Amino acid sequence: MAKKPMCLVCQKEMEKGFITEMGDGGVAVHMPRWCAGEPKRTQYVGEVDSSQHMKGLALTAYRCPECEAIRLYAPSK
Repeated sequence: MAKKPMCLVCQKEMEKGFITEMGDGGVAVHMPRWCAGEPKRTQYVGEVDSSQHMKGLALTAYRCPECEAIRLYAPSK
C-alpha cells in the first residue's frame, strides 16, 4: 500500500478513512458508510464470531475528494 494513495481516475491524493455498518440482531439495517480518520475501538463485535473477527484484517478505505471513488486495503497486522 502506498503511503499516500492517489486516485486512479483523478490523480488526486486520497483521504484516509474506514468503512462501517450497523446491524440489528445480525441483520444489516443500514448501508455501509465511509468515515474519515481512524476508527474508535470498541469491545462490541456482533457481525461474526469473535474468534473469526480476531483473525480478520481491518479495512482501510481511502476516498478521492474529487470523484468520490473509494479504494480499500486490508494491510497485514
